[in-house]
Amino acid sequence: MTSTRTKNTPENYELEQSTFEKNVDYCTAEWRGPPPQTHFPGDGLLAGNVSRTQLSNNYCDIESMLRGIGSTNLVSPQSPIQPEIKYLQSLHISNKLPLYIPAPLMLQPNQRHLFN
Repeated sequence: MTSTRTKNTPENYELEQSTFEKNVDYCTAEWRGPPPQTHFPGDGLLAGNVSRTQLSNNYCDIESMLRGIGSTNLVSPQSPIQPEIKYLQSLHISNKLPLYIPAPLMLQPNQRHLFN
């Protein structure tokens, strides 16, 4: 028996395949690569998304250790992992005003307090 639905027409198949290809192109586009510079947020900035590849060199090993993957492997136990952290600088876009702290309050012994 043949299909009578419009989903199985050649035109709909081509449209669906075109949608899949456009989705793959969007997800793997060259402009979606790592940013040219990565900084931690400093004064005047809110925290944004930072890729795990920008934070350390062995991010997969660190993530596996944190999730406990392979921790119960009795055949070949895992060796301790030494993280290779990339040290990033902070990016400041505003100057922080200096904080002035007044001298401690000294009450003179010959004066009264003001009571409310």
